[in-house]
Amino acid sequence: MGDFHKIHRYFSPLLSILADSSVEDLLGRSNSISTLSDLLRPFDVLHNVPLRTSLLETHHAPSFYLRFNELAQLDADADELHSVVENAANDALDVHGAQNPLNQYDHFVDAVLSHHDLLPYSTFHHPAAFILATTTTHSDPIAQLARLAQQVSLPDAYAKRTYMNATPNYVLRYYVLIHDSQDGSISMDGARELLEKAKRAHGIHCAMLIINSKDKAGVHTNDDLVARTYGNASGHSLDASDLTVVRAFVRELVVQSLIPWMEKCTRDWNQLFVANRKGFANKLFSSFGVSRKWTAQQSPARAINSAASPGSFISSEKIYPSTTHEATFRRLADFAFMLRDYKLSAQVYSQTRRDVAEEPEAYHYAASANEMLGLSHLLSPHSPTSTLDLTLEHLKEASRVWGETGERNDSAQAVRATILFVESFRARGSSGLVIPAALIGAASGGAVHHAIMLSEAALAYENHVRPYKRKACLYYARAASLYEANGKLEHARWCYSHCDTRKFPFVVQALGRLASESNKQEAANLFTEALRYDGDEALLDNWRLSVKEEGVDVKSLSLPFPFFDKSATVIYDQSQNSTTSRRSEAIFSSLEQTLDVDSSKPDASVDVDAGETFHVQIFPRNPFHGGITLSDLELNFDGDGRVDVERLDNLVELAAMQALPLTFKCSIPTPSAVKLSSVSFTLDGLARFTESLTRNGRRLNDTKEQRIGRFYAPDLSLQVRAHEASPKLSASLVGVPQRMGLGEGRLAHLVLNNTGLLDVDDIRVAVNEQSFVVLGVDGGIDSALDFYKQQKGASNEKCRVENNLLPTQPLALHESIRSGEKMSIPVLVRGDGVGKRALHLLITYKQKDRTLQPSTSQHERSQRTWHSQHSVKRLLHIVDIRPVVDVKLAAHPSKAPVGGYELSLEIENVVPDSQVDITQVTFVSPAWKCVGDLQEMSLSFEEMVKQHFRAELSEEYVASDGYRTQEYMVDRMATYLQGKDMADTHPPPVHVLATHLANATDEYIPFTQTSLLNIMMNARRNLRQITLAHEFKSLHKDLQPHLFPLMEMGEGDVMVCWRMGDRVGHALVSGLVMGAREGLTGRIAERVKQSKDVRSVLYASTIKERERTLVELSKSRYNVNDMPIIVNTYTPSTINHLFEQEPELRLSVDVSLFNNSISKEVECTLSVRDKMEGLTVPTRIFERTVQPQQAEMVNIPLVCTAPGVHKLREMVLSLGTSNYVVKLNDIVVI
Repeated sequence: MGDFHKIHRYFSPLLSILADSSVEDLLGRSNSISTLSDLLRPFDVLHNVPLRTSLLETHHAPSFYLRFNELAQLDADADELHSVVENAANDALDVHGAQNPLNQYDHFVDAVLSHHDLLPYSTFHHPAAFILATTTTHSDPIAQLARLAQQVSLPDAYAKRTYMNATPNYVLRYYVLIHDSQDGSISMDGARELLEKAKRAHGIHCAMLIINSKDKAGVHTNDDLVARTYGNASGHSLDASDLTVVRAFVRELVVQSLIPWMEKCTRDWNQLFVANRKGFANKLFSSFGVSRKWTAQQSPARAINSAASPGSFISSEKIYPSTTHEATFRRLADFAFMLRDYKLSAQVYSQTRRDVAEEPEAYHYAASANEMLGLSHLLSPHSPTSTLDLTLEHLKEASRVWGETGERNDSAQAVRATILFVESFRARGSSGLVIPAALIGAASGGAVHHAIMLSEAALAYENHVRPYKRKACLYYARAASLYEANGKLEHARWCYSHCDTRKFPFVVQALGRLASESNKQEAANLFTEALRYDGDEALLDNWRLSVKEEGVDVKSLSLPFPFFDKSATVIYDQSQNSTTSRRSEAIFSSLEQTLDVDSSKPDASVDVDAGETFHVQIFPRNPFHGGITLSDLELNFDGDGRVDVERLDNLVELAAMQALPLTFKCSIPTPSAVKLSSVSFTLDGLARFTESLTRNGRRLNDTKEQRIGRFYAPDLSLQVRAHEASPKLSASLVGVPQRMGLGEGRLAHLVLNNTGLLDVDDIRVAVNEQSFVVLGVDGGIDSALDFYKQQKGASNEKCRVENNLLPTQPLALHESIRSGEKMSIPVLVRGDGVGKRALHLLITYKQKDRTLQPSTSQHERSQRTWHSQHSVKRLLHIVDIRPVVDVKLAAHPSKAPVGGYELSLEIENVVPDSQVDITQVTFVSPAWKCVGDLQEMSLSFEEMVKQHFRAELSEEYVASDGYRTQEYMVDRMATYLQGKDMADTHPPPVHVLATHLANATDEYIPFTQTSLLNIMMNARRNLRQITLAHEFKSLHKDLQPHLFPLMEMGEGDVMVCWRMGDRVGHALVSGLVMGAREGLTGRIAERVKQSKDVRSVLYASTIKERERTLVELSKSRYNVNDMPIIVNTYTPSTINHLFEQEPELRLSVDVSLFNNSISKEVECTLSVRDKMEGLTVPTRIFERTVQPQQAEMVNIPLVCTAPGVHKLREMVLSLGTSNYVVKLNDIVVI
């Protein structure tokens, strides 16, 4: 257990002294000591005092404290507690200053606990004993003691205080005879006889105190020990032996009289308490360890002679009279607490608070009982340490009750109780958060003592075993605000200085406010620093006022935060490519690879021509909740060149929380290199600041040291290099709308403008999607209508196309553009895809070559070398594409005649409030042609029409062409699977037939002479690349042109041309497959087996990649085999025959075998395996070779010898290893 000396001293027994005038004369005359209490008070602490609990257990108190005062002091006017608390707080601050918060709190605590109020609901400050004293030199000391005893026993002794009881059962009488050794009027023996008479008259509680043992010759000098005890001005007749006598007298008083009497009272009142509990008797008996048998031998009334009786609460005075059980039991609990019997005191306090709770106006009694119950648990050595924090609830309940009264003294009582609890927790060694919690709970007001308690709570948080720094800062700040409100500025400054400004930004502002009274420069610095954290208008006003103060050096101020966003600072020129998204960046990079150029720079610096204008954009942000102004903006550059800056308006106004980009036009007159370093500005016209714009580059991660630490490359994005004149070319798309219809065609122009001083040539243009844009359109074309001119009626056109997936080559212009001139290139833009589509154009160019003269300097040669590289211009255009017509295509084989396909188109207008005319349907295929008539179609919104036509194999189609295309695919795929390098080969060209169904009467431009065919092939190429990439994920896109053709022989595309007002376009349906499909997987596998040129060593990754390709090939459409033969049978109708005249009837069944393949002939065998009575088959096996898209007729002769219904069930068609059953109709012979 810890040292509870402050608690024990505060709750020590009070001994009131009543002495006659002879005592005061003796002490004053011989020792200059005013009263007997002054003589005894230096010995108010006894050590190693034996105490006995209600369970008859004896223990020794290391220190036992007493309080001595004169009986008259009970009636003296005393300071109220709230005044004591306030004065103690102010004295603590004045004595110890702002730098000693620990001493301040200790001084405050000692001052508060040194004050004792005489309260009705607490008997600690009621006398426990009366010390009645006279001298042996009195004329009749025995009678005098009787008169003194009569004075404290008068009925009206406590008439003003009915809550106090002066009867001998409640207050001990202790009789003292004081003998002066230097007075010879009575001898020592006479004094002892007087003591004996006193004991016979007044009982055993009598004693004699012998003083003034010092020789008369040494009266004028003080012993050191006496001087230290009473001071130099007192105790002249006392020596060390007198001090020993006084100490022994006090110990005898306590050990032989006071404590035994208090223990006896405790036992007697405890019996009354137990008897008064009624239904709780058994529980209390067992808890006190007292048996009912023992207690039954004595009556409570007899035990205390004058039994306390149940009484009522006096509402007018808000007290329980001293004769009531409630007052008696409170006296019992307080005596048990002073005797360190904390278990008994806790039990009685607990029951007492429940008893008084029945009286609403007895809230003081309840609050005090709660307080003492918590302290009993805290001081009890038997209380578990883990449950001590729960005792804080008792303090909270007591404080709540005191706080609700609204009286100043009651609020002070809560402060006093909190101090006692805090000291108790500290004595118990509590390191938890209960101490600051208790202090904070009591510091709910705005007085100085509340600030002291808050600062002590903050110190407790700060010194915790695991420091709570944020909470410590919070309560330091709260304490500082209270100090400041009460005029204690130095103490407020000390508390604020212990706050972390990063967690509590307002602290800096508060420090600035405090400094404004004494140090103007420091106030300006602090208000400037406070701008980092708080941006309200009041702070800005304070800062403005502080900066305006006389003597403030504004040049020494520095902003604690950046006004300008470094990451948003950018330098650019008009010829630079604009920043694009990551996806667009990848597309442009791919186009650069196509054109074999590289627009990337070795670093992030900006290159301009000398004298060329470039722009610097800075981004100021106003972080405040009030408006500010920036003036005299100036950009600062480092480097060897001069920068001419065209400034904006002199004044820039920024509203609250506003961010505003500011742009400066700059130029460098001569070739040099500079770097933007900082920006200078004046804030609100008061203070000028310079803010750095330097930033780090990318983080280095090359070495281990760089990965462990933080190393950054230099950032060069703010560096500008001025060179000699370089080629400059601007580009724009003219005539491309923001919105287009799906398949719509628009004639646009790519305008190239040479804005530099040098001629440019070697201009090349590439586009990301050839199905989107067609470059190099004939210059004679005036509009997109020329691309969609219709022809007269139906017609066929045959043309040769490159049957590969290679992208269209970039457009190369073979003429140069002189400085200041423009060039317009017609392009056809087609709406491809639905949604927002990004058109990416890449233009490369370089300076027109000039012959270098021998006298050319090395610098000029390096400049020429730099300019000879290709420059790159990027162009990005976004088009929103919406559908115009919805086209659905259906196809199924023709039944009569066999060999064609019936096609059906469903066309619907999906544009609201529009009229769409269908002007032409074009069918494009290497093998098939279209036959039919186009009907008149003019569609309103959501109107749908159907168009039927027939697809037939073209007479000009050569089957060997289709087989050759298949062989190419088989050979290339087998080569790839064997791990060989792919040679630079591509599928052979193919002739396609374009069949037009039209109803126009105007003249037309042939399909092959416009870019319409190119657009159609480009669209097919784009769709086929997407499809192949989905089917073969393991194949790189660069391998597609080497493995797959653009169009296979059996495929066909349908293009529906439409017109909507002056807008024209077409809808494309691609990928229609007609004819029997022949899987190529088997042929590829066979080719791989037959090959003898297989690489013997392959990397494991290569083998896995080929395996994935083989799996994808087996799941693709190239592993689909359609039945190539279409079988039609013809059986005779019912036959009447007279078998009596002619026993045998000869008849036949015809079977038509049609080869639906378009690329290879099919060898097939038809066999009849039926054996039936009455029907014989002379020839059972028939072999035929059927050419592509041709039919062979098989005639099967039959001989019938009996009438009946005959059915051939086992007619089998064999194609290689595959067998198919051919079903025939029944043959009926009558």
